[in-house]
Amino acid sequence: MSVRITDCTIRDGGYLLNKNSDPEFVKGVMKGLADAGIDFVETGFLQTNVTGESLVYANSVDARKYIPEDKKRTEFLGFCDNSRYSAENLDDYDGNSFKWLRISFAKHEIDDSLDFCKKAQDKGYNVQFNPMDAISYTDKEREELIEKVNEVKPGSMSIVDTFGAMYLEDLIHIFKQMDGLLDKSICIGLHSHDNLGLSCALAETMVILAAESDRDVIVDGSLYGMGRGAGNASTELLASYLNKNYGANYNIPALLDTIEKYILPLKRNNVVWGYDLPMFICGTEHAHVDNVYHLQKQGCEIKDMYHVIGQMEPQQRTRYGKGYSKTDFSVLDKAYEDYKNR
Repeated sequence: MSVRITDCTIRDGGYLLNKNSDPEFVKGVMKGLADAGIDFVETGFLQTNVTGESLVYANSVDARKYIPEDKKRTEFLGFCDNSRYSAENLDDYDGNSFKWLRISFAKHEIDDSLDFCKKAQDKGYNVQFNPMDAISYTDKEREELIEKVNEVKPGSMSIVDTFGAMYLEDLIHIFKQMDGLLDKSICIGLHSHDNLGLSCALAETMVILAAESDRDVIVDGSLYGMGRGAGNASTELLASYLNKNYGANYNIPALLDTIEKYILPLKRNNVVWGYDLPMFICGTEHAHVDNVYHLQKQGCEIKDMYHVIGQMEPQQRTRYGKGYSKTDFSVLDKAYEDYKNR
């Protein structure tokens, strides 16, 4: 069994900076993560529509300017949402930028994403395959997806806790099903959000399960847990856990130095992430963080958020259904008005 860490600070944390992080911040974080020996590092967002943000790339060439000359043993990752990027825009791998691609997709985008995966592999990339919202799949749906994934054989397939709604029991059930059905050559990944305060516990639990079954796994984190909303598992906590319990050799002082230089100043400048009560509501009610942000702008109190989101249909809360606009809050607005009228 091998356990590797993917750090998502630049990409997941980049949401907090409107995908427009300072270039020196990006370079410094990437170098610090490479110095610490982190296995995979996300570089930003691949998008068809490139409008000048520092973390948005048309292809791998755009990301080169941030990747350190001395990568040490670290592999770098390009990230894309299936709905926002086309494989036709992707250049062939040439050894000068990221080697890995991570594609994230909703349930109705499975076939398109598998096609993207094959095209990316043909262009020389390794793929981390990330179906969003793992707990929304039935066992039968997950089995059917795994059958298709086994034919394509990406480097990994992840359990993604998109809305921070996963409990340990959920993870154990999903991991055991995937471990039993997924080709042994494919790693199982985990990307979680800390709405319920369980991100690190989920990652540690999956490592324990993987050790029992001899399955290679990848766990995601970010420095100081930096990420949109409740944030993520903390890379430094995962690295320390693996050093102490699984013979890893991550450089903890290098991680702490990077956090002190680049992440703590953001906290002091009121860039906000981490567990709080609105994020708790997103987790317990399996809801997209944008619902909470929208209700906050309307002056909605926390206890009322719980009731308003709770009375919506499950698909309406996630904002990821087929044909459903992530920017259209009319259903949420109506639910709020109905609640106030009652």
